[in-house]
Amino acid sequence: MNYRVQASESGKSSVDEQLKWYRADESHGGDDLAERWFNALHAALAKLATRPTSHGFAPENGEWLPENEIRQMLFRPWRSGVGWRVLFTIDEEQKLVTVLQVRHEHRRWLFEADET
Repeated sequence: MNYRVQASESGKSSVDEQLKWYRADESHGGDDLAERWFNALHAALAKLATRPTSHGFAPENGEWLPENEIRQMLFRPWRSGVGWRVLFTIDEEQKLVTVLQVRHEHRRWLFEADET
């Protein structure tokens, strides 16, 4: 059975930030790159809807939003191998996956202080 996938406000914001960053980088494709990344993310989220429990717990589980079980899906759309972590929760009763964040793999865990 498929789950519905929705993004929280922080999930939407993290995707919007990444799209904005790609669009501003004309030297690497700008709008075209942003669109390719977004389409790849959309395809990955469609796959997530089929088997969300097959993904393991995120390092943030129990540390950030401790009232929720936080899982992660690794999303690697480019051949470089560097990707993003899609942090999400599962509501079995509603058959709902909620995306909390889409974070670049090299960023710190959410329970650690952000470097600026």
